[in-house]
Amino acid sequence: YARLGARLVICGRDRTKLDACESWLRRLGSPDVLVQPTNIREPDAVERLLDATYAHFGRLDVQVNNAGGQFPKAALDISVKGWNAVIDNNLNGTWYMMHAAAQRWRGTGTPGSIVNIVITFQRGFPGVAHTCAARAAVAHLSKTVAVEWAPHNIRVNCVAPGVIESTGFKQYSAEAREK
Repeated sequence: YARLGARLVICGRDRTKLDACESWLRRLGSPDVLVQPTNIREPDAVERLLDATYAHFGRLDVQVNNAGGQFPKAALDISVKGWNAVIDNNLNGTWYMMHAAAQRWRGTGTPGSIVNIVITFQRGFPGVAHTCAARAAVAHLSKTVAVEWAPHNIRVNCVAPGVIESTGFKQYSAEAREK
């Protein structure tokens, strides 16, 4: 989107990472990047994010949900707190973002598009059962609301690009990274 000159809103919990991302997006070609520190696990924070988006840009055309958080752990060793943290971020946070945007689009009668990014979970993903469960739920949620929201001119897609090396890879052993 930045290379195409889109005006962007980015959010996340870490302001330092957001600032680095903002300058990178501007170098790619985005003329305007609104940075909003946001914890998508909190529905009120998501509403404030959308308020800021509409105040700054007057509209929202496309929402890309790519927030993710997990940690490597054998399923038998995942704590309740760890499970809930991943489900709350990867599933509930995605839902809060989708729902809030769709309600605004429906309320204003404007079209919108949602793209949810997930991992490839169809054959399982040992070591991250919590994220596999959340992402499978997002994929099926996307299919469901794509049909429900189509009459409101809201398009919903889900993309699973496969394994992408990022800074998060440092959490995994060399053996796990090779798999």
